[in-house]
Amino acid sequence: MAQSLRPQALEHQRLFRDMSLEELAEAVGVTPRAVRHWEAGTRAVGDRAFGRLLKVLQCGAQDLTGRDPGTESLADLRRDAGMSCEEAASVLRHKRGARGLNFSAEKVRDLERGRRVRGWTWGSAETLGRVARMLAQVYRVPDRVVMDAWRRSRPEEPLPLLPVRRARQPSGESLAAWSSLNDRQRTYLACIFQQDQEVEEEQRHARYVGAEQRPAAEWRRMTLALSASSDAVGYTRIQERLREAGVHDPGAGSSVAALERRGLIVVYRDRVYVDGLGDLPRTRVEMSRHGRVVARAALGVSREVGPPAPLLSLWLWKIVVRVAHAGTQGVDGSLAGRGPHYLAVGQSPDGRTPSRGFIVLRLPDGVTHGPYRWFLTDSGRRHIADFLDTYRGLYPSLDTQGVGEISG
Repeated sequence: MAQSLRPQALEHQRLFRDMSLEELAEAVGVTPRAVRHWEAGTRAVGDRAFGRLLKVLQCGAQDLTGRDPGTESLADLRRDAGMSCEEAASVLRHKRGARGLNFSAEKVRDLERGRRVRGWTWGSAETLGRVARMLAQVYRVPDRVVMDAWRRSRPEEPLPLLPVRRARQPSGESLAAWSSLNDRQRTYLACIFQQDQEVEEEQRHARYVGAEQRPAAEWRRMTLALSASSDAVGYTRIQERLREAGVHDPGAGSSVAALERRGLIVVYRDRVYVDGLGDLPRTRVEMSRHGRVVARAALGVSREVGPPAPLLSLWLWKIVVRVAHAGTQGVDGSLAGRGPHYLAVGQSPDGRTPSRGFIVLRLPDGVTHGPYRWFLTDSGRRHIADFLDTYRGLYPSLDTQGVGEISG
């Protein structure tokens, strides 16, 4: 199937990037005549060319077609990847785990159109989970995006059961790096890592509530010590952790220098103004990527965070539950921050995060003007129906009484 463009959309994107018609044609690998037909609306863009257009113009499918993010079907994901059914099947056949599935263009089309795929163990959720995981890899999108598109494309079918990802075992190199440290150095590294993870969680929460975001290069650099009496300046958060761990003279001496020599942390020294004390020397530390790997391996901290795909975090699930409880009345614009936009039909604030399409901001039914309100979409209702029992086990403290009936 070919993609239909909005009138003048392609020309607008081309001119915005200061590209001539001939330059765009060369970059996409077609003739200038083909681009003229596309811009005039006299010929649709093929699947392969559409994916190339998105890459060359560095835009989203919605910029060319008007399709809202959060409404993608399985066919949309394939086209956005710039692949025909034949090409997708060819790549899928060579994926690990494809044995016995006998991928073909016909099977890809049947899957996208909601038809029974012949030759597959269609009653097996595990088989479908393998297919969904491979589609995510081939189309280069998260598992949750494929699962959402699967539900839109095949609303009456059971959902796939994604394979459980195996936890990575700590590498011998990481454990050896930890073993090379003395007890005091290990305490320092553990406390710095714990503070790094706490600050990361604070930034994640701030992003959800819509607070102003600071660059990671800024918040990753954490104050370790100020060159002044603790009676005058108190203790930093890292020093408090060190004191709780039994290090009662936490400074920026030999232990910190040893961690920096091993490439586990980066140390920054500058000055900061403190009321009543003037400019004071300050030591800040930042975990290196290698340092995080070593700390995770030694402390048994998994890199995976949040619930498994395609489930929502507690913060996002609370939003869906609130909108579901509101029913036909909807929720007013008090849903602030990035969370609602991540869940909603439309463009996410950062321009990159895929929207889930579970809620939508619109006028209430029968109303022609006034404030917009948040309502569940069909995708949101299906998501609740699919996973309500799972969420109740995952987040038992959240009241979901009646949500199933409301969403239905």
